[in-house]
Amino acid sequence: MVRMIGVLLFCSLCQSKLRAENYEFIWNPYCPYTCDAHLENGKEGVAIDIIKAVFKESKHSVSFTRVDSWLRAKRLIKSGFSDGMAFTFYQHGQTEQGFLTPKSPMLMVKGFAYLSLKKNQIPSFKTVDLGRFNAIGNYYGAVNSNSRLARYLAENPHKVIYVTGANILERVREMLTIGRIDIWLDSADLLHYMATKYPQFSVSESLAGNKEYGGMLFALDKPKSKELAVIMDNGIERLRKSGELEKILTKYGMPDRLAGNI
Repeated sequence: MVRMIGVLLFCSLCQSKLRAENYEFIWNPYCPYTCDAHLENGKEGVAIDIIKAVFKESKHSVSFTRVDSWLRAKRLIKSGFSDGMAFTFYQHGQTEQGFLTPKSPMLMVKGFAYLSLKKNQIPSFKTVDLGRFNAIGNYYGAVNSNSRLARYLAENPHKVIYVTGANILERVREMLTIGRIDIWLDSADLLHYMATKYPQFSVSESLAGNKEYGGMLFALDKPKSKELAVIMDNGIERLRKSGELEKILTKYGMPDRLAGNI
């Protein structure tokens, strides 16, 4: 009898281990959301910190693979070559067309902002103010935060430099310093984070703009995607209730704008 109980316990442990999986998530350098820890004093980014905290309470383990192209990362997810994308902004309300997203975003941003040398700063600017600048830098996501901004960038392609790939923030800093661009458009959280590193720069926020939600992306037709989305939903709810989510966001200078709304 004792031997039988021992065998059953052993088999139960084996099945538990078999059910535990390692999930591999792609990340694209976009600090403070996903960071090159070697360049950020060990900080891996708010999204990766949140994912690690969620899976710490799970039987599963996670690993992360860097892909320096945001568009290539999304294509890899859609093709099923990775279990998910660690972070992106949802471009259509709280969902991303063609992908599965958890119901609970990691964070929310509103509107857009620009980074500039202090001499170029406008304390509170409107889209029409962009006309005063000779050259504008932009990451692709910024055009989705405001329709007038998107139209201006489309109508003035000669003034706009889009940058993707590796070490975006370092390249932006260099372009601003040498005067290749006058301002850099992006999310206010990202630019405030950058200004804390480089005090010669200032951030100016727009008064108008849409809400954008940030979080993970999964392939629609991959069998494990729904399970992973549920793990993230339950985990984010648990982290918010425990106060751990606020601590992670605060570490990167962000408020929890979704507190009480989900």
